[in-house]
Amino acid sequence: MKNISKTMTVPLSVLVESAKVMMAEKGYAKKTIENYSNVWTQIIEYADTEGIKSCSDKLITQFARSRYGTPDVFHPVTDKERYYARILLCLNDFSKDGIWITHRIYNDPKQFKSRAIKETYESYAIWLKEKRLKPGSISLKQQIIRDFLIFAESKQIHNINELRLTTVRDYLGIKNGLSTSTKSGIIITIRDFFKCPDIAASLTKDLSVYLKVTNNGKYEHLPSSYSTEEIRCILMCIDRTNSEGKKDYAVILLAIDTGMRISDIINLKLSDIKWETGTIEIVQKKTEEFLCSHMSEALKWALIDYLMNARSKNIAFENVFLRSKAPISPYISAGHYYKQLNKYFTAAGIKTQNKHHGMHALRHSLATRLMQNDIPITVISQALGHKYANVTKQYIRVDIDKLRLAALEVPSND
Repeated sequence: MKNISKTMTVPLSVLVESAKVMMAEKGYAKKTIENYSNVWTQIIEYADTEGIKSCSDKLITQFARSRYGTPDVFHPVTDKERYYARILLCLNDFSKDGIWITHRIYNDPKQFKSRAIKETYESYAIWLKEKRLKPGSISLKQQIIRDFLIFAESKQIHNINELRLTTVRDYLGIKNGLSTSTKSGIIITIRDFFKCPDIAASLTKDLSVYLKVTNNGKYEHLPSSYSTEEIRCILMCIDRTNSEGKKDYAVILLAIDTGMRISDIINLKLSDIKWETGTIEIVQKKTEEFLCSHMSEALKWALIDYLMNARSKNIAFENVFLRSKAPISPYISAGHYYKQLNKYFTAAGIKTQNKHHGMHALRHSLATRLMQNDIPITVISQALGHKYANVTKQYIRVDIDKLRLAALEVPSND
């Protein structure tokens, strides 16, 4: 997603609808979405009375003070303040970078008691930014390490060189109630923290080697995959006699054939399509890695049909896919195509219960089909634009037998 605050002013009502779709796609319960929506409706009403059109730090700060008496929405203290702060900050983060922080830890930077510990945290924060990670990843890692260091201070540790493995184990012990995936993320982040050059140089022993993430072959969330026949039924349900249908067909076929992420699809430019070579060449938004995807004949004709007969003419935007109704503009989130795809899932009679059913599921489906056709995992990894083949394992772990056969092809990144 583009940085909305920099590219265009998005009305709060539109932002809220997109955020609700994002929550649905992430599997939030209907009641939770309703609770968030109620708060967001209140902030829309408040903004209207104040003449404010878009979301900002200033807006959510003013609203939280006025509505809930929260002095600082970015550093809530009580449980009530944290509850409403999370709802407001999720909307604010979403308006800026399209990021959605699932687990949020609230601690005021001033709570560091030791100057040495504070400097250690700041050193790690600088190192993270030098790694050029995504804003959401940096924010989450900083929250985890801040929480960990504050815990260490509570154990009378005032300098990083006093840190011992027992403290790390004690900290992880208080996280036992969290899900396996969440706790694994914490372990990985702390291990990463210990590998930061400045921190590693201060430690008397390399503690990162003791932090291992294991899952015993069990995964909390299996990737959702749809069969070739189910995908064929989805495509057949799209009415290609009208402009919207031509666009939907091209977008969905692009995801099916190439496995391209929806964030890259909605940001795809006309110049990214290389007709002379039959390829689509982009720098991926998520990884910032170059990706070259070959177009099938069906995809070429679907794109040509959309561009010639459905896409608005004489438009300044370079994005391939534009909204069909005024104002004609690029899409700012994946929300629209989550709705469209699910419309076709329903029309095709495909069961999606207990399965992911957003555009990303089409990416998983491509990986599974390639594996079933005995394509080497390294080739699948390249097709999906993964930097490491180990990442690709997460997409194809539904096919355990073939994954075992491919295990020798996967280089270790430990």
